[in-house]
Amino acid sequence: MTACTRFAPMLGARPGELSEPEAQALAEHLAGCDACQARLADEEALAGMLGDALLAEANRRDFATFSDEVLRRIPEYRARPAAAPARAARAGGLLDWVRHHRLFTAVGTLAPALAALAVVVYVGRSPSPAPGDEAALQVSAEGRGTTVLDTTEGPVVLLGDDEPAGT
Repeated sequence: MTACTRFAPMLGARPGELSEPEAQALAEHLAGCDACQARLADEEALAGMLGDALLAEANRRDFATFSDEVLRRIPEYRARPAAAPARAARAGGLLDWVRHHRLFTAVGTLAPALAALAVVVYVGRSPSPAPGDEAALQVSAEGRGTTVLDTTEGPVVLLGDDEPAGT
C-alpha cells in the first residue's frame, strides 16, 4: 500500500509529463497492483466524461449574441455624467498629475541620458597611477603553502595546500 501512495499522483499524468524512469516504475507498479489499475481506469473514464460534458455544454449555448451584448454596453459606459471623469482624474493620483505636466515628462525622458553622462564623468575622474609610478611588489614565503604579497595597496596573503615549487 505504501507503493500505491507513491504512484497515486503519477496516475493522472499526461503523456510526456513523467521522466523515463518514472514512467517505467509506474508501468511496473501497475502490472502488479489491481487497485491502481482500477483507479487509473476510473480516472481515464472520468477525464473523457468531463471533456465530453464541457464540450456538450459549450455546443448547447449560443455565443453569437455575446459580442453584441458587450458592444451594446460600451456606449452606456461612455455616456456617464460629466462628474465621473473628474473623479476618475482625481483617482489617478500623483502619476496622472505628473503625466499631464510637460516639464516632468521632459525630465523623465532625459533622466537615463543624464545618468549615463554622470557615469562617464565619474569613470573619467577615477584616479589612475602617474606614468612614472610602479607598483611595489614583494613576495615572501611564510611556511608551507602560504605566500604574502606586499603591494602598494597593502599585504595580500595567499593560502594554499600545495608546497612551493622547487622544494
